[in-house]
Amino acid sequence: MPADAFNGFPVASEVRLGGDETQTRMVVDFNQKVEIHAFTLANPYRVIIDLPQVVFRFPPNTGESGRGLIKAFRYGLMMTGGSRIVIDLTRPARVDKTYVLDAANDQPPRVVLDLTAIDKDAFMRTIALDNNRVREPAAAAKPQPKSDARPIVVLDPGHGGIDNGTKAASGEMEKNIVLDFALLLRDKIEKAGKYHVVMTRSDDTFVALADRVQLARAQQASLFISIHADALPRGEGDTQGASIYTLSETASDSEAARLAETENRADVIAGVRPHVRAQ
Repeated sequence: MPADAFNGFPVASEVRLGGDETQTRMVVDFNQKVEIHAFTLANPYRVIIDLPQVVFRFPPNTGESGRGLIKAFRYGLMMTGGSRIVIDLTRPARVDKTYVLDAANDQPPRVVLDLTAIDKDAFMRTIALDNNRVREPAAAAKPQPKSDARPIVVLDPGHGGIDNGTKAASGEMEKNIVLDFALLLRDKIEKAGKYHVVMTRSDDTFVALADRVQLARAQQASLFISIHADALPRGEGDTQGASIYTLSETASDSEAARLAETENRADVIAGVRPHVRAQ
C-alpha cells in the first residue's frame, strides 16, 4: 500500500522479540525514522513507549503473547498526534537502552528497546527517577454558545485508541462498534433540534476516564451517556438487548463487579499514570 494512503504518518509493520527472562529485546520496523520516549510504570509492571502518531500494520494477534520479560503488549492511538505501545512485564525490569536505527543493509528504520530484569526496589527507584513528566489534560470541547439555551447531552463512546475494549469472535472491536453507534445517535439527536450534543471522542482516540468526566462538567451537561457493548465469555450465559446501570458504591452481583473492573481498567490499559490526573 502506498505511503500516501496513510496521510504521511509513519507505518509500523513488524515486531520481533528476543532474549530470555533476564534480558529481552524488542525491535519494531517502520517505514521511516521516528522519535520515541520510554518509561516504566508499576501496579502492574509495565513499560510505555510513546511515539508520534503511527499507523500500526502488524500481523493479526500481534502482542497477545510475548517472550522473556515481555508477557504481552498492545498499541494504538493515544491522542491526535501521538501513539503508544504498552508492554506488560513478567517481572520488574529496567529499560537499559532505547534507540532508533536508520535504514541500512536492506533493513528498514527500526526502534530497539532493551530490557534487563531487576528487583522490585530497584524498579521503584527507577520510576521515581524517570517518571517526572506531567500528562497534559485532554482538550475540552468548545463551550456551547451562550445564545444556545438547549440542554447539553454528552455522548461518551467507551474505549478508543489503544484501549480496544472487548473483541468479538469475528474480530470486531468494541471501540469501533460504540463509536459508530454514538455518531449515529449524535446525528439523530441533533436533527431533532431539542438538545446540543457534545462527544467525548469522535474518532479512534484514547481519552482517560477522568478527562471524560471533566469534559462533561466543563460543559455543564444535563446528561452524560456512556456507551459500551458488553460481552460474556462463551459458555457463561446468553444475553441480548440493553442494560441500564445506576450509581452504587458496591456492585450488586459478581457479574456486575467483574464488568466494572474490566471497564475501569481503561487507564491502566493505556498506561496512564494514576497519580497524574488532570484537575
